[in-house]
Amino acid sequence: MKKRNVILSGLVLAGGSLYASEDTKSYVKGNHLKALEAVGIEAKAKDLRVMKTITDDNGKKWVFNEFTKSTKLIEAMEEKYEEDVAGAFISVQDEIMQAHAKPSDSIPTIVLDEALKEGYFAFSRKDGETLSFKIKYDNGSWEYELEK
Repeated sequence: MKKRNVILSGLVLAGGSLYASEDTKSYVKGNHLKALEAVGIEAKAKDLRVMKTITDDNGKKWVFNEFTKSTKLIEAMEEKYEEDVAGAFISVQDEIMQAHAKPSDSIPTIVLDEALKEGYFAFSRKDGETLSFKIKYDNGSWEYELEK
């Protein structure tokens, strides 16, 4: 597989309150925990590491990732599949961010099933609202739907 440089335009994240926080790692992990809770996954801060598997209450396993650290996730997709799952994944992330992100939104949380073809992309707003998008790979592209 060919390597690709990942450049996502329109990334307007982590505004004022992140920089005002004395402990940015705790702040970022707190936002990830909130996003995971919004999609029905309870986790502990110590479990939030790139490519770490977490399990929901129903026993389903999810691969955790953070938007700004998704290189290993992209590489895993490229190694696992002949088809361009990774390139399409980069595109759907960009599409979601272009359409829905606002200044001061948190860094997005990504959780995918073990097959790396279905999961959630979520981030929180400054006002406390969390937007979560169900994402799924099918027939060469990733589709997404905003969950209510």
